[in-house]
Parts: sequence; C-alpha cells; structure tokens
Amino acid sequence: MLQYKHHPIYGVAIPGPERGWHCRGLVFEPDEKVREIQRLECSDLTFRTKKKAEEYALGLCRAWIDAHMAKSRDKV
Repeated sequence: MLQYKHHPIYGVAIPGPERGWHCRGLVFEPDEKVREIQRLECSDLTFRTKKKAEEYALGLCRAWIDAHMAKSRDKV
C-alpha cells in the first residue's frame, strides 16, 4: 500500500474474463487507514500485464484525491 497526500492507496489488478487484466483503485481514510472511502473501477479497459493494471489503478486514486481536495478547497 502506498501513501498519496496522507491517504493510503492501493492498486489491484483483476483478471479479465479471457486474457488481460482490469484495474481497481482503493482510497482509504487518512486518519483511520482501514476505512475505504472510495473504490475506483475501470472494467472497460484491459491491460496486458498485472503491473500495468495496478499502476493505472494507482493513477486513478491519485486523480480522485486531487479532485476531491480541489472540491474541498472550493467549498471554503
């Protein structure tokens, strides 16, 4: 599990129905580190390797955190 802007994030590769991998990104609460606050799935994309799927999932997590933090700043 990696940290991004105080959030634990995790990229998961899920085997596709035939060949290839799909990705799932998980973002956890910064303080609790066990409560999942966002699950990001990309079942329409297929990756050739498990590593590529995991990397893409981590990118989804980072983008979600950045967008979520921007929305929080706009509310202030």
